[in-house]
Amino acid sequence: MEVKSRRKEYAEFTRAAIVEAAVSRFAADGYAGTNIDSIAELARVTKGAIYHHFTDKAELFEAAYTAMEERLLANVLVAIEGVTDPWEAFRSGAGVFLMECCKPDFSRITLEEAPVALGWARWKASEEKYFLGLLKSALEAMAAAGLIAVPAEGDLTARMLLAALDEAGLSVASSPDPHAERERAGDLVDRLLSGLRV
Repeated sequence: MEVKSRRKEYAEFTRAAIVEAAVSRFAADGYAGTNIDSIAELARVTKGAIYHHFTDKAELFEAAYTAMEERLLANVLVAIEGVTDPWEAFRSGAGVFLMECCKPDFSRITLEEAPVALGWARWKASEEKYFLGLLKSALEAMAAAGLIAVPAEGDLTARMLLAALDEAGLSVASSPDPHAERERAGDLVDRLLSGLRV
């Protein structure tokens, strides 16, 4: 039983090393410019080890993309933990997202490469899986606190905010001065959200 447990632990360690190497390579060279050999070399594993864990480059890219989304989600949850004001919780979460967009690995993989590598519909569905529910909860909390009117349009408000944040993120990622653009984008998101105030 102990041998089996160690084997599983080693397999998990190897998979994590492969995903970490994939993030580095996809961030540096993009999806089209990255090959399995370069990922294997960086992870210090054989190509066979990669194919043991992943069917192909597309599946490996999806794992790298998922790692970026999970990192963002974890950072957002840390930022809003204990924040009782729903308005400030939203602003904190949006701020974390815009800060992530300043990081080359996140911006290249999630904003530039993922819509093409995964296909727009799949990328959008994945993004919504992680963040649409969080935005809807934030809006519901603000409505319950009397800060905004209860959105009559269902989840349309959340979808529009998600799209606005995506555009803000792209602007930050493509800016020659991402941190200055992050400040500008954060102010604009604040003003958009203020339009929902009661």
